[in-house]
Parts: sequence; C-alpha cells; structure tokens
Amino acid sequence: MIKKITLIIFCSLFTFMATAQDANNPIDPSPTLGIWNRFYGDDFSRIQLLGNMTINGKWFVRFTTEFEANYHEDSEFTSTNFLAARLFQSENGKHQFGVGGVVSYINHAGWAGGVNFVSVSKFGAWKVITLTTLQGGDDIFMMEFQPGLYHDFNKGWYFRSHPRMLFNFETGNHEVPLGAGVGKIFNTNGPVVNVFFEPQYDVVNTRAMLYTGVKMLF
Repeated sequence: MIKKITLIIFCSLFTFMATAQDANNPIDPSPTLGIWNRFYGDDFSRIQLLGNMTINGKWFVRFTTEFEANYHEDSEFTSTNFLAARLFQSENGKHQFGVGGVVSYINHAGWAGGVNFVSVSKFGAWKVITLTTLQGGDDIFMMEFQPGLYHDFNKGWYFRSHPRMLFNFETGNHEVPLGAGVGKIFNTNGPVVNVFFEPQYDVVNTRAMLYTGVKMLF
C-alpha cells in the first residue's frame, strides 16, 4: 500500500513543468526530487527521499519517506509523510509563507496527523527558511522544526545552516543538531542539481553528525 502511494506521488511530480527555479527555495514551483542522508558516526545513517512542488503558486505539497540504514544490523523503513500548505506572499514578493495539514505513517507506531507551517524570506543575498510540523496520534506526539539560513555566492556556491530538529514528546527522545556547511548549484542542460555538505552537532545527544544531500529541480 505505502509503496504504491509513493510511486503514484513521485510519478505525479513529473506531470508539471517548472516556471522558475530557485534551488534553495522549497516553495519554488519547480518539481523537485532529492535524497538526504544524516550520518551518525559508525552506528547508522538516516536516509530521506523527498519530492515537492508548488501548484499554481497557491499550494505547496511535499512527500517524504525515510529509512534507517544500520551498519551492524538490518536496516528498516521508519516513516512516510505527506503535507500540503496554502501559500501567501507579501506585496513585494520577498516573503512567502504557507499553512496547512500533514499526515504521516510511523513504523511501529501507526498514523499521525497535524498542521504545518512553511516560510521563505529574502534579505538581499540572504534567505531565511522555516518548516514546522506538529503531529499527534495514538501514542504519537511529535514536532519537526527546520530553521534555515542561506547566503548566495558567485558561481553557484552558497553558505547554509539548515538543521532538522526532531522532538518526540511521547518518548522524550529529541534531536537538536546545530551546524553550518556549503553547497553548490550546477546548471546542467537538464535539471538543476544542488548538492550540499553540512557538519552538525546534536546538543541533546552530544554527538557529531554529517548532513549531506543532493536534489534536482526539473
């Protein structure tokens, strides 16, 4: 069931054409596919597959699925997530934000649902991005918060600090990484390719992490 839903949503992303491209803007109308990986030392890594797009400039939709790759035991699927947000923007177009709903399936826990908020603000060469979700279900109460700070340089290079903070209020297990890194945007004859490398440190669990990823805008 979940595999079929994943296939349908990812295929649907290719039915829309891009009208503009900003490789570090999640509300960019271009269909986007990406793969993110958070490495936790010699123990395991968490892989996140993501697809998102903006429809008619009014709706932002995002689908993700995640796996935990354990180095010393079997790997497993951990969760899948779908959110949609109604978009608004300031008169000068420099500030965009959206509010909407989110639904997730958490392995070993079940279904959860809640609300989301997404925003993008531009201040010259700087960009501030946030994504927040709050969800609940049977024995589930969790929040995801992603504050992002970007600065563009020449030739596609950029500075980034964009941790993904996870709070599980039911179990008390939280993840609060902080860090900074760099990325590079490649304009090819096909999709725009964006790669990044961001070392982080989880201040709650006192461990180093490496956050890397690549995404393509079509």
